[in-house]
Amino acid sequence: MLGAFFMYIAAMSKVSLFVTIEVQPGKVEAFLEKIREQIEIIRGEDGCQEIELFQNSDELNQVHVWEVWRDRASWDLHMSNGASKAWQETAAQYTLGEKITVLKSA
Repeated sequence: MLGAFFMYIAAMSKVSLFVTIEVQPGKVEAFLEKIREQIEIIRGEDGCQEIELFQNSDELNQVHVWEVWRDRASWDLHMSNGASKAWQETAAQYTLGEKITVLKSA
């Protein structure tokens, strides 16, 4: 019974993400325009508590996104919804790849 309780608490915990995106040379400005539009959509999704966009000042082809989700379930739903799937197709036209780091409180 105690194990189920801890699994429930883990499922309800916030999910924080740090995403690093490598943008193709010459496509940074166009990509930034597109991702800003996508971020506005994400801000309206249930469970999104924070999302911010940053550009690396040392490596201009590198963009970072900081996200906080209410819980893992809301992030999972975000990752599988139609807007995210469409975004993945759009992003592929501008990026070389991305790395998603899921963070936990220490």
